[in-house]
Parts: sequence; C-alpha cells; structure tokens
Amino acid sequence: MNFSIAANNMATPRLEELVITIRAPSTPSPAFRFALAEIGRFLGYEISKQLTSTPTRIKTSLGKEAIHYPLEQNPVLITILRAGIPLYQGLQDAFPNAESGFIGSMRDETTLQPKTTYLALPNLEGKTAIICDTMLATGGSICDAVCTVQDRGAREIYVCSAIAAAPGVRKVEGLVPRDHIYFAALDDELNDKGYIVPGLGDAGDRSFGKKID
Repeated sequence: MNFSIAANNMATPRLEELVITIRAPSTPSPAFRFALAEIGRFLGYEISKQLTSTPTRIKTSLGKEAIHYPLEQNPVLITILRAGIPLYQGLQDAFPNAESGFIGSMRDETTLQPKTTYLALPNLEGKTAIICDTMLATGGSICDAVCTVQDRGAREIYVCSAIAAAPGVRKVEGLVPRDHIYFAALDDELNDKGYIVPGLGDAGDRSFGKKID
C-alpha cells in the first residue's frame, strides 16, 4: 500500500506508545481520552507545517530583533461528535486560537450510511478547515463532513484521525488531496459491520461509556 509520507508515515516511538494505549482493551477511559488528545496534538503540529506562515519581527529585551514564522491564519477545527472530541481537544492544544465547529453524525448499522443530525459551524468562507474523527473507517461520515464544509466555502480541508482503514482513506481521497489526510495508524481491513480491524473497538464508548440511545 503506497500512501504518501503525509498520509501514513507519522510514526515516532512516542506516537507508537500512544497507539498501543488506545488499542489496548484494558486502557481505562481517562487514559484513553488522554492518549487520543496527545495524538491530536501531535497530528496538529504536523498539519501546521503545511499551513501558510507569515514572517513576524520581535524585538527582545536585549534590543535585538528576531524573525519568526507563526501561522498567517488559524484553521477552523471541526469534529464529528461524539467519538472525535478527545482528538479535537488535542488539536485545540496545537491551535489554541482556532475557531471550532461540530457535526453530529450517526451511522445506520444496517446500511453503514451516515446521517447528519446536528450542525454548529462558524463562517468557513475562504478558510482552512481541519476535520477530525477518532476513526476513519468506511469514510462515510468524513466524506459527508467534507462535502458540508466545501459547500460552506472552505478554501482548504485537512482530515485527521487516530486510526484509519485503507478503504476509508481511498474514499476520502476522492474529495481531499492525499497529503491532506493525517492519521497515527493505518489498518487494512473493515469487518462486515464496517469496523476497523484490528482497530480499537468503539471509540465513543471507550471515551465516554456505553450509550443506550
């Protein structure tokens, strides 16, 4: 499988430790959420390397100038509820001044098709958006989110997940450039229920407890 460096070569020893933590069934919810947030922060820093920076001069207390290159414009962070929240919180650490948007999406467990149930988005016209969800499985929810963000005028879109499945990545590539897709680990398969294998289980339940509705 030949994904680009930006799409699949994010691994560092620390990131590998975090992925082990979220895959382990014994990891309790607080540690699971913390590891996802750390992954989100790491991926956010990596994405920031592709964003436009602007030279800024600062005079130090020694009376000398230094030049640095902060972002020209902060991206808008958009998460898919509820599983994407911990990853999103890590992205907030990487982009503390970013605006935020939220998309509620449910997957029909029979058809595996997503249904949008909630939208709360800021103005996206001409802006860069980072859409995050902990799992990029079939790609349905992410693709729906990408289309929603495109329709609202976003100039550039990045996708960020902790664990992705190859079929889902290929689907998202139809809408987003390959080097705009970021994840910490890539798995090859989906099972007949559309879950990533080996994956990590239900990310929402593992973060926040099992839901009954």
